[in-house]
Amino acid sequence: MSFDPVTLRNGAIFYILLVASLCLRAFAQAWFARRRGDPTAAEAGRYTLNPVEHMDLLGTVVLPLICIFYLQPSATGVNFFLAWTKPVPINPSRMRNPERDYLLTQFSTTGMSALLALLGAVIGGLFYRVNPETVQIFGALLTVNATLIVLDCLPLPPLPGALLLKHYGLIKEETFWAIARWSGLAFIILINIPFIKGVLSLVIGITALPFFMVMQAVAL
Repeated sequence: MSFDPVTLRNGAIFYILLVASLCLRAFAQAWFARRRGDPTAAEAGRYTLNPVEHMDLLGTVVLPLICIFYLQPSATGVNFFLAWTKPVPINPSRMRNPERDYLLTQFSTTGMSALLALLGAVIGGLFYRVNPETVQIFGALLTVNATLIVLDCLPLPPLPGALLLKHYGLIKEETFWAIARWSGLAFIILINIPFIKGVLSLVIGITALPFFMVMQAVAL
């Protein structure tokens, strides 16, 4: 681990993009829940773009910084990271269709990441025509959100991917929450297994590829 100016610059850029993406994803949950009839998040002050209201000390500050600088960030990202915001308060009983709308609300974060990656690809391609060096920043934005999309889809409670399995009866309610209590620790262990880390990196690369192709097409 080193803290030379390049590492510090790359780490700071990646961290800012990560926090911005995480907070926008939390806002997306609050926004979608409100549209489906549940104002709980708004009542708790979470229907806001103010990042301070969404940030969690451990998940948005400590762990991401450790991951970023321990894994030595390049200009376009890090090998992997673990990060989250404070849970967005949601009350499915206040929604029009509680079960369906709650599931869609959880996946609204995935939609936000896809939107951010697409916007980053288009804007990054346009900026590349003016200053090719900006591709590093937008490349990091694409990598961050491709990683978040993949994490959302993992079948590990309480992630949205596992929630989808529970919705269709493939995981029992009791099993879902029993696993959810230990999933954070399990995930930390799993991503340190070379094979699993390699598979995740491959899937993230495949997920990011279409967005990088869009950026390249716009840049030409």
